[in-house]
Amino acid sequence: MFLKALALGLAVPAALRLARSATAATASAPKRFFLFYMPHGVAPEHYNPQVAEGDRSSFALDKTNLSILGPLQKYNSYVNVYQGFKYMGGSSHDGLVNCLSGVGMGDSAEPRTTLEHVIARSLGVKPLILGACAHRATNFDKDGKLFWDGTAVEPQKSPVAAAEALFGGAASLPVSNTDAQLRQELLGLTASEIQTLQATLGDLTTEKAKLQRHLEAIQAVQSGSNASGKTSCTGAPSLPTVDKVRAASASVVLDPSGGNDYFYQEANFPLLLQAQLEIVAQALVCNAAQVAALMPMYTNCDFDFSFTQAGGVAPAGGWSHHAGLSHTNYQAVPSAKYDSPLSVNNFNPNTRAAFANAQRWFAEQLDTHLLQVLANTDDPAAPGSKVLDNTLIYWMSEIGDGSGHTTGSLVEFPQVPSYLPLVSIGKAGGALKTGQVVRFENDRPAGDLYLSLAKAMGAGTASFPDAIAPVTEVLT
Repeated sequence: MFLKALALGLAVPAALRLARSATAATASAPKRFFLFYMPHGVAPEHYNPQVAEGDRSSFALDKTNLSILGPLQKYNSYVNVYQGFKYMGGSSHDGLVNCLSGVGMGDSAEPRTTLEHVIARSLGVKPLILGACAHRATNFDKDGKLFWDGTAVEPQKSPVAAAEALFGGAASLPVSNTDAQLRQELLGLTASEIQTLQATLGDLTTEKAKLQRHLEAIQAVQSGSNASGKTSCTGAPSLPTVDKVRAASASVVLDPSGGNDYFYQEANFPLLLQAQLEIVAQALVCNAAQVAALMPMYTNCDFDFSFTQAGGVAPAGGWSHHAGLSHTNYQAVPSAKYDSPLSVNNFNPNTRAAFANAQRWFAEQLDTHLLQVLANTDDPAAPGSKVLDNTLIYWMSEIGDGSGHTTGSLVEFPQVPSYLPLVSIGKAGGALKTGQVVRFENDRPAGDLYLSLAKAMGAGTASFPDAIAPVTEVLT
């Protein structure tokens, strides 16, 4: 198809772009995977879904006090909430280095591979790893080492650099009517034409071998067996938030200590997160990145989160996200006893309202800058479906209850159920059963869930050290 585009008179960059677009259009819809991290856990009395008795497919995400998951309610049929899982290695925030790998070891030089890289390896693609103040400006230490590919992977801090890498060059050429006509020509390359080309190669053994591999690759793409990595867009997307970051950071002079680095300054964090989410959304739409992951802030980060409050009263610890908000201890309501019915209503909702507002803000950013785009955009590689239909988003944190620093499930006194915040959004091309609360009474290793998500993505060879068996309740 690339050769035919050249024969039709197109310049090399445009020929390459149109050939990729044409082959993507004839293949089955690619699945996309995105991992979104939220630091410092949750307050269960503002997080746990309200579930109808006896029917875990009937649940509400916006009826639990301030409802951290409330912004996801409109995607209810796409959502799974997972309860009853445990991280096998590490405790408290130190478990950040293990929580996505299923490895039961502390921060060390021992190799490990985390979920997003396991899936990417199985699919034969390179994951897009982004961060918004994902580690301290002067030190990439254990508080920022969430993603691993043998060794720790440092996220790309600059949405400007990420956008240029993904959408620069030939991909940013404007679309014209001529392009559209040539694209139709490319789509007309039939199996018989490929066979004719093969037959005319004759005894030119070296060239025959080269062209044979090229033609076989075209056939593989057309059959859908090699669809990953083929962009579904013919032009660069609009990235207005990235443009804001580009303009704001252009005049910033960096120094070796990192103190003046625009991409680590606390005041810039909200805009950086929004820009990175904007990039992920467009990368998934265009299939410019089939696997992506984003880390907003490092664990133990004490950024001031008063911007997420609507005139609220600061808790005793102040507005700092870690030591102030997430460390706010829960308080029982006066009527709650050790034998009260199991319910989040046994905690006073006012005590940790500021923390809940901060964590709900992450859900609002995910909704505004990514989910709304995926849910309302026709999949350019699969007419008749939305991008969210063919995407699997996994939202997680390194701990459960923010003040308790839990890494599994338990009943907190007095009678409040607490779980790790683990949520998926999207149908993975129909491979994932969605619209349910999946609960286990005895802690299952998180690796079982990872194994299930990987299988839904088509990564059948994936494995995790702590995994025993996939969660059959979520696989079609």
